[in-house]
Formats: sequence, structure tokens, C-alpha cells
Amino acid sequence: MGQEFITPLVADELFRAATELQNRGKKASSTEIAQLTGLPNSWARALQQAYPSKFRECNDYNYHRSRIVVKPKHQMHNNQRQNHPQPQMKVLSEEERDKHYRVILTQLQLTDAHHNHLTDVRRLSEFIDFIGFRSWETKQVEHISANLPGVVERNGSLYLYGQPGLFLPIYNELRQIIAFQLLPDDRSSGKYKWGSSTPVDGNGPRLDNGEMPLAFCHPLSIQLSSIGLAEGVLKAHSVACHLQQIIIGAPGAAWDCSPKLLRRYLENIAQSRNISLSKLVIDLYVDAGMISNRQIMLRYYETVKLLQKWGCKIRVGWWEQLTKDKQDIDDLIIQGGRHQITYISVDEWISLWPDNIRNDFLYKNVQFNTADWVAPVQHPDRSELGYWKKIKASGGDVKWQWIPKAGFSFIVERELIGTNNAFGGLVLQVKRSYDSANEQDRVVVPAEALHRVTDFINCLSRSTGKVYLVNKLKPEELHQYLHKELAAYRERGGKGYKLSERLGRQSDGTWVFPNCQISADGKKQTEEQSLWVLNEALIAKEKIPIPKINTEHEAEVLPRLVSAMRNFFGESGFMSAFFTTAFSVAGLFYDEIQEAEGFFPVLGLYGDAGTGKTVAAVTALSLLGFDHRAKINQTSESAYHERFKLMGGLTQFLDDPDKTQISWVCQQIKTQFGGGSRSVRENNQDPHSPLIVASNYSIGDNDPIILSRLIRLEFAGNPNPPAFPELRAISRMCSSALPDFIKLGYHQQGIKDLESQLISKLPTAHARLASSLALVGYYAFRLAELSGVVLAEEVWAYLSYLCGEANEDESKKSSLDDFIDKLLVLRSQTEVGEWNCRLITEDGNPENHNYKSLAVYIHSVWPVMSRYFKSELPYSQKMIRQQIQKAGGKTYSKQKFHCDKDSSIAYQRCQLNVRADVNGEIIVPKSPQMATRSCVEIPIELLQGRINSFELAGQTNFSVDYGNSQNLVTISNEATS
Repeated sequence: MGQEFITPLVADELFRAATELQNRGKKASSTEIAQLTGLPNSWARALQQAYPSKFRECNDYNYHRSRIVVKPKHQMHNNQRQNHPQPQMKVLSEEERDKHYRVILTQLQLTDAHHNHLTDVRRLSEFIDFIGFRSWETKQVEHISANLPGVVERNGSLYLYGQPGLFLPIYNELRQIIAFQLLPDDRSSGKYKWGSSTPVDGNGPRLDNGEMPLAFCHPLSIQLSSIGLAEGVLKAHSVACHLQQIIIGAPGAAWDCSPKLLRRYLENIAQSRNISLSKLVIDLYVDAGMISNRQIMLRYYETVKLLQKWGCKIRVGWWEQLTKDKQDIDDLIIQGGRHQITYISVDEWISLWPDNIRNDFLYKNVQFNTADWVAPVQHPDRSELGYWKKIKASGGDVKWQWIPKAGFSFIVERELIGTNNAFGGLVLQVKRSYDSANEQDRVVVPAEALHRVTDFINCLSRSTGKVYLVNKLKPEELHQYLHKELAAYRERGGKGYKLSERLGRQSDGTWVFPNCQISADGKKQTEEQSLWVLNEALIAKEKIPIPKINTEHEAEVLPRLVSAMRNFFGESGFMSAFFTTAFSVAGLFYDEIQEAEGFFPVLGLYGDAGTGKTVAAVTALSLLGFDHRAKINQTSESAYHERFKLMGGLTQFLDDPDKTQISWVCQQIKTQFGGGSRSVRENNQDPHSPLIVASNYSIGDNDPIILSRLIRLEFAGNPNPPAFPELRAISRMCSSALPDFIKLGYHQQGIKDLESQLISKLPTAHARLASSLALVGYYAFRLAELSGVVLAEEVWAYLSYLCGEANEDESKKSSLDDFIDKLLVLRSQTEVGEWNCRLITEDGNPENHNYKSLAVYIHSVWPVMSRYFKSELPYSQKMIRQQIQKAGGKTYSKQKFHCDKDSSIAYQRCQLNVRADVNGEIIVPKSPQMATRSCVEIPIELLQGRINSFELAGQTNFSVDYGNSQNLVTISNEATS
């Protein structure tokens, strides 16, 4: 085997031999292993050198080496098929098999010996024809496909193939014969045989879906509604007939090896009963003494796991069949012991298992077997990865040479599971060959860095600042070693950890920070308790501010903070600052509140420069472990949204935006209120934190949509500068109170109760404001209670003040009112006038002033308004029409307007400057031509107080200037005086 690696199969055999020797009470030396396996002694020694820790474990008598196990038969069969490909023959469908097997049944009889066995031993006399038992013999058959398992071609003719014996048909759920087994007359080579042509290069029993057949045994009538599982085919038929229960039989108990077929059978039963799969009750009839048979128990165990995965209810039929001297289920029933059957739970059954099997299956499952992976190994003396290679030395001696692949090694400390379509990864403990004995590094490696060796090396270097070198390490070799180490991690009980989605609050309520973690109920915890690992790579990539939570206990930190705030802000600004802090506490539950309510308000701080707005916001952020460097100033659109995506429940502060940014800020307020997402390519930037905006001017004054989404807090007066050092010092430590704030939780009912009390105080404000003020007010009350230095009366007084302010703003202003106000602005700028917007009277005479409506030629007005006000137009033309209709106006009318803008403006100028002729006679201006246009009519009641602004000349007063050669006459009216 010169110049070759020791294959995993050989290593597997050597390891098995070591385990077997140990079980005999012998030491697994290389000599003993070589004698037992017949392999060279040098191979055993080489393996001991390459895997010293494993062979030390093999020499421990109590050690069970679960990584290397004998494969189940069905897996070994698969490997044999891969190594020795079968001739390419057509695999008949289940329907085709049934057709041909039924032809065979017509050509076979049932011998007396077989009839007597079925009658006297199996007690199946009345079911012989129903099941279709026959006596199998090697004979020529006709009208049969050569592709049928159990049929061979010889000299141009077709013959049945197999030992003479009892033919046991295997049916599917449609009563189609899809395969068969034989109970041979000569059982020296085995009791049951599959009907197959494989030994003579024909087809085996595998179905066209690649799975082995399962026997669907349907009795003549059903008494038990549960579905039974019994090992074997004849046994399954017998139990089905005697228990009057549908039984699914599997030779070797290998139901789990045909999962698609098993599920199909169960789904067919569920559909026929008009129930879901999870409503089925499955009875597992365990054979006597099999509880000590590892191979059969493995099949039972894997089948139970499969059924549990599908949601089926599983029971185990039990009659104390712990040993082989008990009867199997069919023998028990035949001999009248049906009454002995009880049904126990899977957990009760597992408790009866031998310790070695229970430990093997539950804690060291065969899924951790990595023997087939030709993975690099760790050098026994230094931290390197490589292979042992057998070479021939001079003189014909054989020795093993170490081929290094990487100058470092690692183990898996954590497996990371990605959430919300994000990548997972691994946490590795990495050690280089030249690192000191106590030197190793913890590295979080995202899954995308595992595909290429260069990406993997770069990730290690970025995380540790060290150099990592490889020697032609291939990606597949890296993956092989990763697979082996990941299996070892799972084998030793490792769990799947979740890679944090963001800083702060995660989707399950856990809080993850770089220096600590806090549970949803405010208790500090470890990674092992939370199963969350901080995604440091993501945070470093986006360069977002990192909160530092004070994990030291600080006595009375909250009362000290609030008292320092009162000293600094004074009575004029304290409650505004206190409510800012309460808003930050409410923001801890941003995701939960957005999910429950569908909104979270934005906090707007406004006031003159130097009134303490920024200090108040930064103080609120200090509860979350931030300082002044966390505020947002100038940033790109993408970076802004990415920050809200990667911060969970951590309030963000936009400080003093430029006036040129006001339009953008207003758009962010609209989006932030409802938790709107921004999508860029495949990156969905969903916000998970609330927003505070501070400005020297009040944002959204002229936009009712913005006002209804803001909680506005005014800062007035001058803070006390000498008190600032104390406030700053306490702010640096106050994040130690964060667990207490998290314990407050989101108390929806308490907030609703406060909202109901505030509604009566907000008669003219927008309906949203009661909910928003109740939210921040509730946490202000709780914060006052926690601090013990703020009275509830103070909170109530400030809430009442905010309600009064809300009543005075225009957040409840209707879209139609705003539309009329904007018409007034446009009329004052001569952008609209009598050519598209004029008052209509009851009698058609404008001098009587008996107005009934304002006619608006909206097709002309709307483009002007959209162009003039741009993004400040928070409604559509359709909305205005709907509100006009609700107000009793007309959405479709015909009225006369001045024919065009130029003539209308000229006419108005002539009215204001009327001339007289030489005789003193007034030259009356000529009215423009009128044109009838489709329009809307706004009821005059909605214009009260604003009618004069839409009038033309009313009562006219003339004065003639005789000193002018042209006798200029001036005119005044009520509208222009």
C-alpha cells in the first residue's frame, strides 16, 4: 500500500477491533489489533500515532467509541451498490409489478405443507386466499416481464428465481403486490429471503423511488383504529388479521429506511379518515428480546424519531417482552394472550432500555460517524493539521511520514444558526503551532467565510491580528476537517447557538451586548443559558456605535441620575428631559409594541440653542450604555437605515438636522412611525429601534401628518452649567439599571387604561396622540416610581400640559381644510383666481354676497398646487373629492369661470384702477369672456372667516383725480381695503 493514505474503511476496521478487544477485557495493543484484523502491525501503530487520544480512550474499558460504528445493513447495501454498479435494467412501477405478480399467482399452487403451516401454526386458514399465499418453486413462467424481481431469463425463457418456500406477498395501500418475501423450506441460510433477481444480475426489490418495500396489511374488517407497526411480512399479515388492525410491516424493522413510502401509507390512511397526519395513533409492536439487540433497536429508534417529526402520536405495545423467552406479538395473539397487551409511552419504553443502548442512541448517535470522510488530522505533538502517509524507506522498511496542511488547528466551540434568512457560522478555538501552551483565540467565522480557504484564513487574521499559514490546503480538506469537528462538537452534547441578529434585543426578547447578556425578564445570563452569540463581524463591518453596559452594581443610581437631571435642567426643562428618558425606556420594547399596535411615535425635541435638548437626549441614551458619540449627524441613507436594522430596542438620536434635510427628516418620521422597511437589493432594512429628533425649530408645524406622528417636547429656559459634571459622571454608570428597566416589560393594558383617561383631555387633537402620549406617559410614571424622587402629580401635570399643546396644534386638521388654506396661499400669489376658483351665489349676482359654494376647476388647480407645495401635499385629489362629498358639496358640477388667466388678471387690475373720460364719465372695465367648466363645489360653510379672501370687487368707492390730464379714477372694495 506504498505511497497511499490509510483509507477510512481500514481505519474503521482497526478502531472496531480495538473496541472489541477492550470489550473482551484485553488491552488494544497494535499486535492484538493486527492479529484480530489480519492487517499489518505497522498500520495499527500508525493509527495509534495519528490518533493517540482515540486509542487511549479505546484502552479505557468503560469507553464506548460511538464515532465509529458498524453501519446498518441498509447503508452497507447502498455502499455495495455504489461500489459494484448493477446492470441498467428498468425498474417496474408498482402498478406494473402488481400486474405481473398476479399473473404468477395464477401459475402457482399452495402445497399441503405450506397450507398446514398457515392453518395449524399461524391460524390463518380463513385468510389464505385473501392474502394470496402460494408455494414458490423454480419453474418456467409465461407473460411475465424479465425486469420483475424474482424472475430470471435462461435460454430465452423466463423462470422464477429463489429457494422453494412460502410466497409472502407485500401489498401497498392500493392492494397492489409490489414485492414479496420467501419463507424457505430450507432455513439453514436464513429464515426470510427477499424476492429478488440481484444474484443473477437482475432487479432487486427496491421500488422505482429507490426505497425498499413496506407491507401494507389491511384486514377484512377494522376493529382497532390505530395503525400498528410489526417487524417482518408474515408477522404483519398475521397481526393484521387477528387484531383487525391495519399493520405496516417492515423486514428488519427498517421503516425509517423507506420514509417516503411510509409517509405515503400514513397519509393515505389519514385522508381516508378525513383527518390530519398528526391525528394518527401509531402502535409499535416491539419483538421479544429485541430491547437488547442494538441493530433492531436502532431501527425502532429512528422510526420513532421519524414519526415524531411528522407529529404522529406513538404508543409502544408492551407485554413485558424484555427477553427472548417471551412471545412476539403474533405468537402472543395466536396463543390467546391478547389481553396481556398494554400500551406505554415512548419515554416509558426508553426507560426500560439497557444503559449502553440508551446512552448510545440518545447521546452518541450514529449520525456523528465521520469515518468515511478522509479528513486531515491533528498532529499528536503540535497544533498542525495534516495527513499520515505510508512510504517505503531504504531496505524495504515501511514508515509513516507527516504531511502538513496547515500551521494551526482548531476545534468547534459553538455552532451558530442564522436567523431571519441570515447566515449562521461557527465559533472556533484556534491555536497555531508556535503559540504558547496557554495561548489560543476565539473566532466567530460566518458561514460565507467557510467556502474558500482564503476567506477562512482572512477571517482568522482579521479577528485575531495574527498570521495563519497553510500548505496547499484544499477547500474540500478544510470542509472535511470542519465536518469531523462539527460532528465531534455535536457528539459531546454541543447545541446549536443563534448568531445575534443585531445589538440589543433579539427576536425572542434576549438582550445581547458585547460584554453581557440579559434575559427577557431582566436577568443577567451567559451564552450557554441564552444560546445567543454576538455577531461581532457584522457590527464591525457596519461601524455602528457599541453600547457598553455597566455590569457593576451601582447603589441608588437611578435616583441619583434623576436628581442630577433636576439640578441641571431646572424646573423649566426637567420634565421635558424626564419624559425624554421615559421615551428611551419605552423604546426598549419597540418591536413588541410595533407588533401589537402597529406604530411607535417619534420624539421631537425643539427649543432655542442652549436649552439642553442634546444633553437630555444623550442622558436618555446613557441608560442604554451609549454616550454623546452615538448620536446621528451626517450619514448616508443606507447607513442611517442599517443602524436602525442592527439596533434592537436601542433608541437612536438624530441631532440638529440641516434645514435642507427637513423634507428627508419628515419622510423618516412617517416611515419610522409605522416601522416601515427599506429594501435595497436583497437587504431588507427593518427598523428595530425608535427615533428622537432634536432641532432648534419645531419640525412638522405645517404638516398635520407629521404632527400626528410626533410627541413634541419643548425645551425652554437655561440649564445650570455647574451641575453638568455631576450629571455626566452619573450618566456614565447608569446603564447598570438597564435590567430593572427591562423588567418593566410591555404592559399593554396599563397603557390602554392611561389612554382612556387622556382621550377626554384631547378633544381637538388627532386620535393618534392619545395613544402616543399614553405610551410615553406610562413609562414616565413607572420611571418616577422606580426613582422615588419624582411625584406622580408632576407627571400628571406635565401630561396635561402636553395635552393642551396638542389641542392647539393642527394635527387634527382635515385634508379639505388644508386644501382650502393652500388655495388661499395660491390666490394671494395669483397662482389661482377667477379662471379656476371662484365663489358661486344663490341667485347668480355676486353683489348680493349670498354665496352658496366655492367652485374649483380642480383639473387646473391641482397641477399648480402639486408644483407649488411639492412634498408638502399629504393627500390625493381623490381624497379631496371624497371629503367634499362627505361635507355636502358636489364632486361634479358645471360653473362659469373667466376664460383664461391673462384676461382675468387684466380685468382685476382695471377694476382697481378705473379711468374716466374727458367728461368725467367712468370707463367701466369689460368683463372677460366666461367659459363653462366641470368643477367641484365646496360648501360655503367650510369657508367661514375666509370668504373675503376669495371675493372680487364688492361695494365700490370711486375718486377722480382731476389734476391728472387723463383723469385717473381709483376704486376700492371690501376685498382690497
